[in-house]
Amino acid sequence: MPAEPAFAAETAQHAGPDSLDAVPHSRRDYSFWAMLFVFFGMQVPVSYFITGGSVTAGLTLGHAFVITVVGSVVGFVILGAVGVIGWQTGTSTMACTRPAFGRYGSALPALIAFIELTGWDSVHVQLAGKLMGSIGAQWGLGYTRLYSIIVGLSIVTVVILGHRVLRLLERFLVPVVILLVGMALYAVLSGQDLTRLWHTSGKGHLTIMLAFDAMFISALTWVPMVSDYTRYGKSRRSSFWAAFLSVPVALFMLFVGQTAAVGLGDPNALVAMVHHGTAFGVIAFFVAMFATIATAALIMYSASMSLLNVVPQVPIRWINYGTGALVIVAAVTINLLGNVINWLSFQGILLIPLFAIVLTDYYVVRKRHYEVAELFRPKGLYWGTGGFHITGLVAWVVGAVAYEVVHNAVPALGGGAVCFVVSCIVYWAISTLMRPPRGGTDEAARVDGRDLPAPSPRTSSIEIGESS
Repeated sequence: MPAEPAFAAETAQHAGPDSLDAVPHSRRDYSFWAMLFVFFGMQVPVSYFITGGSVTAGLTLGHAFVITVVGSVVGFVILGAVGVIGWQTGTSTMACTRPAFGRYGSALPALIAFIELTGWDSVHVQLAGKLMGSIGAQWGLGYTRLYSIIVGLSIVTVVILGHRVLRLLERFLVPVVILLVGMALYAVLSGQDLTRLWHTSGKGHLTIMLAFDAMFISALTWVPMVSDYTRYGKSRRSSFWAAFLSVPVALFMLFVGQTAAVGLGDPNALVAMVHHGTAFGVIAFFVAMFATIATAALIMYSASMSLLNVVPQVPIRWINYGTGALVIVAAVTINLLGNVINWLSFQGILLIPLFAIVLTDYYVVRKRHYEVAELFRPKGLYWGTGGFHITGLVAWVVGAVAYEVVHNAVPALGGGAVCFVVSCIVYWAISTLMRPPRGGTDEAARVDGRDLPAPSPRTSSIEIGESS
């Protein structure tokens, strides 16, 4: 458990923009369009080809796509709702878990988010290397590991330069990637009858609810990152809508993988491009590289921000170096490209109850407002008991158990929706039962036997702004 002096370091060394400290409204530099391209950048990984293609196993292309739309819309509403919390507080996603889990308790979801994000980043870097290597092999340039290292080092460089460079990078890369992936879709559909494909099933036995779970969890993969960017947003509306309006880009990428899986028997649409000749092969090579950099840079930045919530006394630059080294080493030494559905299910166990609790705490229990200064104050309003809020941890465990029980006992139901609802209800019920009588003192505000001053319902000692 970190010592109390770490809090002094937390507020002292985080004076820069890429830190845990709340970003004042006057220093926010993400317009709606800047934010939109950042969220677009999250939705263009080539791994989406595989993720999208996985839900066609036993389902027609039409059914798979409709389920993808429903699961993505639900997931991205949650993404936007968590993004609003980041806008209101001006701080990172994992710092926003402190009111629900306590100052020390928030280190657990932050550590899990770091592992999840670092794992995904390694997968993307490894996949980019494999794709670039397989494409380059036809010209005698099949250097898979070297490509992974080059992509990984490019990502680390961008992340070290900070969120402003990420903003500029996404505006350049995203339109290029979308245009090139459009050419991949053309290669996939060339000679195909889309009407016939729409009613054709892939091989497998996936149920509708399992497919919904996969797409729902796929959307939630980005939730641990969202407030790391909306904290720089200039308005509440742009923070929500920029996140939500990235749905069409995600659907486009997933649909390309689904079409390739049904039409070609392989969700990797870049294969179809290679078969169309050298020019398309070169384009496929750069799709793999640009798409990975656009997405993986954002993931690595958020992975470092998550770890910063665990070790706030460590300078962010050194965390970036460590995260980058871990991603590159894992990408070139470990076989990370396994079963997508099982990996998504594992994330569902952890992410669904976590953010169900955060949303319930912010929107229901605390009425859409956090006292920003109290997020950072030792033994403050959100400190909890010994730095932990047992309510959040208990609800998280119950939600995870609910997912596992439903997923194993009634596998056709998946478990994601049940887990989310159970986590919300359990957290709300325990919070309500533990709430002191009207006129009493909130247990979270009691410190060493003394009461803290009651916080203002709409103000904070750190000016964040309420622009809409």
